[in-house]
Amino acid sequence: MDELKVLRDWDAGTGPPREAARLAARDRLLGAVRAETPAAAQVRAPASVPLRPGARAPLMPVRGPGGGGMSRRTVVRGLVAAGATVASVGTPLALLERGGDGGPAGLPPAEVLRRAAELERERERMRPPIEPRRGQYVYSRVFVREMPDDSDEETTFAKETWLAADPSQRSWLSNAREASGWRRSEKGSWPPADWRTVSRIPTEPEALLTHVSSYGARRTPEEFDRRDWTDAYFFLGGLLGRIPVLPDGLLPAVLTALAGFPDRTLLPGAEDARGRAALGIAFPDDTGTSRYLLFAADTSEYLGMQNPRTDGPNSNRIFTQLSYLDAYAVVDEVRERP
Repeated sequence: MDELKVLRDWDAGTGPPREAARLAARDRLLGAVRAETPAAAQVRAPASVPLRPGARAPLMPVRGPGGGGMSRRTVVRGLVAAGATVASVGTPLALLERGGDGGPAGLPPAEVLRRAAELERERERMRPPIEPRRGQYVYSRVFVREMPDDSDEETTFAKETWLAADPSQRSWLSNAREASGWRRSEKGSWPPADWRTVSRIPTEPEALLTHVSSYGARRTPEEFDRRDWTDAYFFLGGLLGRIPVLPDGLLPAVLTALAGFPDRTLLPGAEDARGRAALGIAFPDDTGTSRYLLFAADTSEYLGMQNPRTDGPNSNRIFTQLSYLDAYAVVDEVRERP
């Protein structure tokens, strides 16, 4: 009997664990192994477990780390349902559980960013490719929770974007708090407003920083001064805020590049738009109203952003917006929703 074939064909009736939980459990497992047997070989969890086990094309719901424990039996069933791919290539299979005191507590901001980049690379390896054809659009829906700084009032809404596949078509931005309308990629404008042009942004961190500098000082990172770093963060933050779904390799490159920025500030005790415990990382900003990037407090997974907003140029009232990517898909027309 071919045991591996039996395992691959067996439908266990449950999905595999998220890679965020898997990596956190792997870190705890490896820490325990090293503490007990320092000479033991490193054991890695299988790299073929999808982040979104129940995702259906074309709608791609994005799910971050959730609360609650995961039993050993559930994880084993999930790994078997994934096909035991790792066993077929001779890699040790680790049994993983969630729980305990693992997570990135005490990690410096640069390490949190690098761990988040690693998680995004795994997510990209597992998700279906995003390949809009000419005339199609990349649809994204961002959930936003907004609170004024002078009251406990709270509102929620969705920001929707239809990003054209190429520059021949215009893109559409729909936002409940800002003007909605058409966008088109233009020379010198940032970020680009079509998928093809966004796909041409470098995915090597140093080249990425040099690229965004071309919109300002036109310098390499080795030549950056404090103002250049501030400008680079402005451009990268604008990319994350305006283009919620990025081509493969670009979000990990952004996070890795940010890990090399000076003067990062880690803000524990934050929460994201869903109320999940988060770490905020802020960068120098001359405006005094910095946007923060939010990461899961237990796994370092990138969760979304925290942005300030005012009522207008003559208003002193400040609102705080928390946002996360809720869903995305490739669609055929503007305002078509999956």
